[in-house]
Amino acid sequence: MTWGREMQQVLQEPLILWALRSFLAVLFAAAAISKLTGIEEFHGVVRNFRLLPEGPSRWVAMILPVVELAVAAGLLIGPLVVPAAIAASALLAGFGLAIMINVLRGRTWIDCGCFRNGMKQRISWVMVGRNAVLTAMALGVVALQPLARSAGPVDLVTGAMAGAALVLLYFSASMLGGLPARQNPTSSFVKGR
Repeated sequence: MTWGREMQQVLQEPLILWALRSFLAVLFAAAAISKLTGIEEFHGVVRNFRLLPEGPSRWVAMILPVVELAVAAGLLIGPLVVPAAIAASALLAGFGLAIMINVLRGRTWIDCGCFRNGMKQRISWVMVGRNAVLTAMALGVVALQPLARSAGPVDLVTGAMAGAALVLLYFSASMLGGLPARQNPTSSFVKGR
């Protein structure tokens, strides 16, 4: 019985919820801004996934960053948290599905289009797993929001700092994953296989 009560207290902790909310908000805002600053390049990425015809792929490339900005803002506004987190989980699951389809097609050399910072990230099963984890985090916000106690100033600041630390870890891992792999000439990797 004690373990169940302790777990309930942990789930009601606003610090955890604010860490998740701030992490996801920064993630979506950064992705949206990077896409908006390179919209033509991002349109090429959407087109390269070969899931939509030309016309719809252009619309998706133009609308998606705006939706991502709206999700980022909604994650930080109390009454909009749950709908924004549901939208975030749907987007992340959709991105994961698009990546998975292309990995199954053997098209792992294409760029994921996650961030347009000049650092290309090839798609892989790791990215499918990453999106599954991010989707679970967004669904965690949906589940925790109604349970969490009201946040005080200390909770807000500490949660935001924890979210910032998660963002730094995430972006560091993304940058490392985007570095060009050093392969020797006898490597079996050939573009298109």
